[in-house]
Amino acid sequence: MQHYERTSPDRFSDLACERRRADTSAVGVSYTCQRCPPGNWERIRIFSSEGEESIGRPMGNYNTLNTKRLDLLDFDGADDAKNEISSELCSLFEKNSISPTRILVVGLGNESLTPDAVGPLTASLVKPTLHISGTDKKMFDSLECSEIAVIKPGVCSSSGLDSAAFTVGVCEKIKPNAVIAIDALASRSPERLGCTIQICDTGIFPGTGLGAGKVALNRKSLGVPVIAIGVPTVIDARALGSSVKGMFVAQKEINGITDAAARIIAGGINQAFGIDF
Repeated sequence: MQHYERTSPDRFSDLACERRRADTSAVGVSYTCQRCPPGNWERIRIFSSEGEESIGRPMGNYNTLNTKRLDLLDFDGADDAKNEISSELCSLFEKNSISPTRILVVGLGNESLTPDAVGPLTASLVKPTLHISGTDKKMFDSLECSEIAVIKPGVCSSSGLDSAAFTVGVCEKIKPNAVIAIDALASRSPERLGCTIQICDTGIFPGTGLGAGKVALNRKSLGVPVIAIGVPTVIDARALGSSVKGMFVAQKEINGITDAAARIIAGGINQAFGIDF
């Protein structure tokens, strides 16, 4: 789970659209909102050091899909959301001149802790193809898809390894053109829990919510572009007025929310890179 300690009230949110009212006039920041079939997109572009300071995020694109609660979407609504995620991934790859030839998908988080399980659950639903490319080139070519590798690094308490270090090692081995990292996020707004999917092209800091994760997963640490996808599943209790540190609050419907989020995000990844078969 990604989370940051910063000055109030921004320290309670991993969402760029919630930080320092990004929808108001700010130097070095552009904001637009546009309707789409499942809801709307909030699009933020940070393009200067002043913008970085204002929003507290690196320069880049932060695009947030807002829908009704993900587990309450009907079949058509979930399909629309999947299509939006697919289209957004293709757009960010094109905008950043990223080749889709070989991609590493990283499901960050703790599969045993439901609010933190979005990443691992999503990774379980993405279809790997890199092994086919290595064993049956003719068959792989007939699929006309990207080479996809998928990992679930887990958390230090279960593996003894930092997820960032794990991912760095895999990147050095398979040399992907890009990494797509999926993680749970924190919001400061109850109405955004399970209703929002943020996609950015600046990477992610995994594990900081638990005081770990000092290494970012980004172009600098991995040597390749990193697209981060996140869903807010918890609120820091302090954002609700509690003085207790280290306590996060999730909805009672969190099981359905994480399952729905994983299906939509994995479906978008599979569709974007030609592995929706």
